[in-house]
Amino acid sequence: MTLYVTDLDGTLLRSDTSISEYSVNTLNRLIGEGVMFTYATARSFVSASPLIKKLNLSCPAVIFNGVFVVEPKTGKHIIENVYSKECQKTARDFFISENVAPLVYSNIDGKERVSYLESRFEDVANYVNTRRGDKRLRPVKNYDELFQGNVFYFTIIDPKNVPLYDSVFTLENGFARNVQRDTYDDMIWYEIYDKNASKANAVLQVKELIKADALVCFGDNFNDVSMIKAADVGVAVENACGDLKMLADVITGSNNNDGVAKFIDRRN
Repeated sequence: MTLYVTDLDGTLLRSDTSISEYSVNTLNRLIGEGVMFTYATARSFVSASPLIKKLNLSCPAVIFNGVFVVEPKTGKHIIENVYSKECQKTARDFFISENVAPLVYSNIDGKERVSYLESRFEDVANYVNTRRGDKRLRPVKNYDELFQGNVFYFTIIDPKNVPLYDSVFTLENGFARNVQRDTYDDMIWYEIYDKNASKANAVLQVKELIKADALVCFGDNFNDVSMIKAADVGVAVENACGDLKMLADVITGSNNNDGVAKFIDRRN
């Protein structure tokens, strides 16, 4: 049994973040025939689920670049790859000392929240303004409030000193990171998570959960590299970045041309 795992933005999703009716119908037919299919994304469950709601998913999904493996319908956490208390303290101390104002993702009183400093709104304005109405958003007044709860993810938008951040957020210090341009606004996002969290690690966890024999992964950007390497067959969509195409075993059609659905349909 083969498990098929796709990235969302720029891979399964078209440039307007939609999924074509062709892809929906094809993938649902394949799932109904027993094909094991799911997604691995940098998005949260709250952000991802409205975009793929037409798909009849049953396999566990991967969110936050591998921090969580979740039930595809409810978002309930099955596996958590999260920071130690020591890593949380390292990050907090660094951000305060360098006057960095990240987006801080945490669970507070059982609810997922995205906190940011009100006084540094300009640092996160594009993120917040494109998510008006998102109940996770939590403006705060100081760093003590910013780091409340069980913190599991940081994002720095348009980072000013990447080499400095790279020297702190290392595997040796307990961190993994992803740095790439956002698919939609072209701004650099510097994302930081636990060293055990990666798309590769999480999709392998899903593979083990469902007892699949083989793994086929689809991607388009730098945060997909690890799972493309981990897959038995790594597939880049035509619009993928050059580095990912060089690593992939196969190149399929673009995200705007149903590349993922057509590839899986041909193999089944």
